[in-house]
Amino acid sequence: MPQEPETGPFVTLVPSGERRSFPPGTPLTDALFDMGVVVKTPCGGKGTCGKCGVRIDGEPGEALACRTAVTRDITVHAGRANTVPVLEIPESGLVRRLAAAVDIGTTSVRVALADLDEKTSSEVSSFLNPQRRFGHDVISRIAAARDPAVNTTLTGLIRRAVRGTLDSVLAAAGRTGGSLESMVFSGNTTMLYLLLGLDVQPLGRHPYHAATRDFASLPPTAAGLTEDSATRTSALPVVGAFIGADLVGGLALCHARRKLNSVFFIDLGTNGEIFVADRTGRVFATSCAMGPALEGMNISWGMTADDGAVTHIRQAPGGLVCDVLGSGDPAGITGTALIDLLAILLDRGLVSATGAFSRDIDAMDLPEPLEPAREDGALSLNLWGRIRLTQKDIRNVQLAKAAALAASRLLLSAAGTPPEDIRHVFIAGALGEHMDMEHFRRLGFIPAFPNASFEYVGNTSLQAAVEACLDPCFIGHAATLRDRVQEVLLSGQEDFQDMFIRSIDFPGA
Repeated sequence: MPQEPETGPFVTLVPSGERRSFPPGTPLTDALFDMGVVVKTPCGGKGTCGKCGVRIDGEPGEALACRTAVTRDITVHAGRANTVPVLEIPESGLVRRLAAAVDIGTTSVRVALADLDEKTSSEVSSFLNPQRRFGHDVISRIAAARDPAVNTTLTGLIRRAVRGTLDSVLAAAGRTGGSLESMVFSGNTTMLYLLLGLDVQPLGRHPYHAATRDFASLPPTAAGLTEDSATRTSALPVVGAFIGADLVGGLALCHARRKLNSVFFIDLGTNGEIFVADRTGRVFATSCAMGPALEGMNISWGMTADDGAVTHIRQAPGGLVCDVLGSGDPAGITGTALIDLLAILLDRGLVSATGAFSRDIDAMDLPEPLEPAREDGALSLNLWGRIRLTQKDIRNVQLAKAAALAASRLLLSAAGTPPEDIRHVFIAGALGEHMDMEHFRRLGFIPAFPNASFEYVGNTSLQAAVEACLDPCFIGHAATLRDRVQEVLLSGQEDFQDMFIRSIDFPGA
């Protein structure tokens, strides 16, 4: 059967010569991705980081792919964009039997390789989830997936991204995708359902039912592999519609530490997953929509951890100093640095507990490199003469903080466990791995927990997927622990909205 002729505009890649048609107005980043070119966009497509530069025939200099629409036939020299953001792979990870662990976050996807003989692992890549163009949160993507064609697109996007990343990583090591013995996925329930091409609509409407909760054996096609691939594919189990494999992984790792009583656990990300284990070991869990602010998204100059990203800000005698990834000037601010900055501004009285800039800020002695600025009459702060913190940015952090704090308080109440009873607090997620705990607590993201020890446990979702690669019994063990969890749906809590509103303000000085 002859194929229907394509209609323009067309994008042609150099040097491959591949040519493909796209609907007018398609973002160039999306077009390139569909053609197998992964473009780095750590700023989330705001055009602030400059990482997605490509050369287009007939146009001077480089164009930012994230700010360019396909409105006519163009020829693109992808250049540096045609590179998956891959971290260095240690030599020890290249010589033996390999498995891949993949944590599919709503905002970011992280990949690790596991050496099955040495029982070691290393994170080898991270990239922004290409599904973001259909919304920055799970509810938006569920809504978009009402269209079956969009549901199929969402599945294809994540499969191609994972497959393309692994192919690049393994090719750099002189290996092929077929050399992987197994792959294990983790993530929230919606992300796993979209990976597998399952219907996500029941996840977004009452009674919020997850028909499939176990994924111990998956077809290779779920990982973007061919049906005849010998790679064993699986995913960690989920609790329900809103409590996914990422929390189950954290639960299993905490259990391995023999700490499942008087425990508070929170995984910080676009979605916040929380569990409380009471004195008797009963486990209660919930999740809340925090938004992507803490991952550098929905922030004027926010970005993920990439060259030019400010990762930490601290006070010094001469003013504020920062840590910047790479060797260049600051290009944007990460979630960890944003938490640092807001804590400092609160302590200096430059921002009030309500999140508002001080009305006297123009007359105040500001530490270098801060200076007040106004745009269309709205007050903001400039940092290093380029990065800008707006009132809206602060509000987005407050909304994330309010969601986490309100959910934490209601979950503790449902578990019958006052904050004073908690003995161990675990902070998980890529953010928690690098965050200043005192600044985090200063902003009031979680209850005070006066009798608890605090510990960063990193990206437990990815860690658990790695453990499942190394230990064939891990997924079964995690499923047994999953069955102990009592799910607490915030939608069923009449006072959640009131608690949320009361949790927006930062704690007083």
